Amino acid sequence: METKLDIKTKFAIGSAVVAFLAGWGLTIAGFFITPKGEVHDSVLWILGQALIYAASVFGVGMYISSEMTKLRTENRRFIERTIREKEAEQDED
Repeated sequence: METKLDIKTKFAIGSAVVAFLAGWGLTIAGFFITPKGEVHDSVLWILGQALIYAASVFGVGMYISSEMTKLRTENRRFIERTIREKEAEQDED
């Protein structure tokens, strides 16, 4: 099943990836800026925010996708069951 992403979803995923990489990049750079080996609290705060943003974009997207798949499956089963019941009723008549 191929899914096509709209521009809003592509932007959200792209920005989450950029935030994730930037957060980790700043954290790693924090080890090399004086005082060496000590990462400032603000860098860790930015990393935390980047991780939360990336997790929310990917987590919400996957949850919605999963729920939509479940809904489609349930609807398909309901429709098929209803059709079978109608056909059985018509066969009895």
